Amino acid sequence: MASDSETEVVRSEQKGHVVWITIDRPERRNALNDQVISALIAAFEAASDDASCRVIVLTGAGDRAFCAGGDLKAGDKGGPFSGDLSQPRHPIGRLFRLMGESMKPIIARVNGDAFGGGSGLVCACDIAVMADTARIATPEAKVGIFPMMIVPPMLRMIPRRRLLEMYITGEPWTAAQALEFGIVNYVVPAAGLDAKVSELAEKIVARSPSAVRLGKYSFAAMQDMTFDQQLRFAETMLPRISMTEDAREGFAAFQEKRSPTWTGR
Repeated sequence: MASDSETEVVRSEQKGHVVWITIDRPERRNALNDQVISALIAAFEAASDDASCRVIVLTGAGDRAFCAGGDLKAGDKGGPFSGDLSQPRHPIGRLFRLMGESMKPIIARVNGDAFGGGSGLVCACDIAVMADTARIATPEAKVGIFPMMIVPPMLRMIPRRRLLEMYITGEPWTAAQALEFGIVNYVVPAAGLDAKVSELAEKIVARSPSAVRLGKYSFAAMQDMTFDQQLRFAETMLPRISMTEDAREGFAAFQEKRSPTWTGR
C-alpha cells in the first residue's frame, strides 16, 4: 500500500460552481495528520479564492468515516496532538479560522463517522447533512487527552451540558441525536446523501453571490457582538448590500417577473 507521501490525501473537484473537497485516506478512516491538515488548508484557500466557486462541500472518502479525527498512529510525534511549542498557533486553529472566514458557504457531507477532530470539522461547516448510519463522538478522554482544539467551533453549535457530556464520556451519538441536538441540518439515508447535498448546493448557487457573500460575512461578524452592537452593524450593512449590482438586478427581476441574472457584484 502506498504511503501518504506517495498519494493525494485530499482531493478537490469542481462541479459547476461547487468545489468538493474530499479527505482521501479511507484506509485510516480519513484521519487527520500533518499532511492532511496542510492539504485541507491549501484546498480551502484555493476554493475560497476561486471566483467561479460559490459553494464548498467537505466530505470523506468511502462510506465508513467522514473523518476519524487525529491519527493516533502519529502519536505525540507529529499530527494534530502535538505541535511546535515555539509557535503560538496550531495548524488546526488555522484551518478553523480559514473555514470561518471563507465567504463561500461550506456544506459538510457526513458520509460516515465523525470522531474527534472530524466532529470539529462538522461544526466548523455552515450546513451539515448526515447519513443515518453515521455517528459523531469525541473519544479523546479514552486515550488520556482532551479535544482542546475543537472546543471553539463545537461550543458555538452544541448546548454546553450536552457538549461537556460528550467530551468527558467519549460515547458516540447517533445521527438522530446529532439532528436533535442541532449539530446537523438533515439526516438522510446513506443512498440519498449526494442528492440532498446537491439539492442544497444548487439552491445556494441559484442565489445572489454577493448577497450570500456579504450575508455570511455579516452573520459571522455579529455572532460575538452584543445585541446593540449587532443592530448597529446591521444598520451599516443593509444600505451597503442594497447598493450592489446584484441587489439592483434582483429588484428589477422581481418587478419584471423574470429570473435574475447575477453578476456577483
